[in-house]
Order: sequence, then C-alpha cells, then structure tokens
Amino acid sequence: MELLVSVDIKQTGDDLHEPFLSGLDFLPDGRLVAVDNNNLKCIMMNDRLQLLGTPYKFNIYPYDVVCLSQCELAVTTLSKKVCLLSVSSDNVISLTRQINTSTCVFSICCMTPTTMVVSTYDAPRPVRMITHGGVESDFDRVLFNKKTYKFEESKCTFVPSKNTLVLTDRDAHTVYMLDTVKGTSRAVTHDNIQEPIGACVGPGDSVLVCSMAKNSIVHLTVDGDILCTYHVDMRSPYTLCMKNDGSRFVVSGCKNGMKKLMMYKLS
Repeated sequence: MELLVSVDIKQTGDDLHEPFLSGLDFLPDGRLVAVDNNNLKCIMMNDRLQLLGTPYKFNIYPYDVVCLSQCELAVTTLSKKVCLLSVSSDNVISLTRQINTSTCVFSICCMTPTTMVVSTYDAPRPVRMITHGGVESDFDRVLFNKKTYKFEESKCTFVPSKNTLVLTDRDAHTVYMLDTVKGTSRAVTHDNIQEPIGACVGPGDSVLVCSMAKNSIVHLTVDGDILCTYHVDMRSPYTLCMKNDGSRFVVSGCKNGMKKLMMYKLS
C-alpha cells in the first residue's frame, strides 16, 4: 500500500465547525464526493484531494453518500430521508428529490443500478433495500442477530458479484459476512478488527473495513479470511471508498483535532 496524497481537514471559509467527512465515494470519472456531517455539506474533490466547485449545502445533517451513476448521488440524512443529488461535469451539485424512509438510515451503498442498500439504527432490521423510486424491502433470506443498533454502531456494504452483505458491529468487534442468496452467515473476529465501522468493496470482490481502535484497514475475503492489515497514519479511520478500477482508495478519520483525508494506492 502506497500513500499518494494526505491532507489535514481544517475548518476554513464559512465552516461553522471542524469538518467531519462522514461519507465518501468515487464518481466513475475519478472525482471524489464527500459529505461533511458537521457543516452540512456535499463537496467534490479531484485526484489530489483539492476542492472543486462550490459545495452543496443541506438543511439537515448528512451521513453517507454513494454514487449511483456518472451524474447522480444518494445521501442518507437525519430525519429518515435519502437525498438524490445531481452533479454536473463542472461540479455543480443540486437536489433532485428526496426519498422518505420508514426507519432511520445511516450508511448507503449500491446493490444494483436501481437498488440501494442502507444500514439502519433504532430499527428492528439492521439493513434494508431501497429502490430509486423509494420502495423499501428486506433481505428475507438473511437471519440477522437479534440486535437493535444505535447510531454509529454499525455500517454496511454489498458485494454484488458474491451476493454478500457485509455488516460491521462496532461494539462487538465483529464483521458479519451474509450470503443473501443462500441465507448463510459468518461472523469474523480478529485481534486486528477492533471497533470496525466503515466498509467498502475492495479489489477482486474483497472487502476493506476500517478498524478504528487499531488505526488500520483490514482487507478480507467474503469468506471471512483476512488477507492483510494496513496501518494508516491517522487516528480512528471512520469511512473509506475504493475507485471502480481498484487502483486506489481514500479513507478519512474522525478524531477531533486530528482529522485527515488520505489516498492510497494498492498493488
């Protein structure tokens, strides 16, 4: 793993608070999208992690972001809403519409071109599916543990080619690998998996997970085998995303006064 770019996340301009980049994703053209939870913003960056255009300003707290296409984003927010945003080639971000959800939603990722997967909190089911039209459904074949997660206790991602749902359990120091077709599940624990939170699909249909308490990224297969552990030069890595071609990933931390955004190359 090679560090390409590192930036300190500082309060600047019209920021009322220290920025907290709680969600990240790459557009297909390589631009990076981030949501700043503390300052209610959606921002665009280039491959040097430099700001592009003018940030979009929310009127509610944003949590996570996923790129649905070349020009469309979905952002989970407070108040049981998913905001659909459009982004132009010259980095103008605008609100298209909002989806009202029946439960509180937190992390978000793509399952298919028309279906998103969201993690929930204060809800009986920790993960749900939502279509672009706002239709909600459950993973009926998946047996989740009987646990209601609180805010920031769990996130999810989905590996489409393996039909695998990945669910992190921060307090239990566990990553669950759930086969949504067979209905099987595997609980992955390891000394290097401590306070796991953000997760994303890695190269070759693998999974990358932020291990907050270990200041590292754990690289796993969907079968739960640990391939490698990468130490990152930041405190409490919180969220991450990988470029579509698997060439690089970006991770941000959540430690107050020490927040960083770092881009790495994987070989």
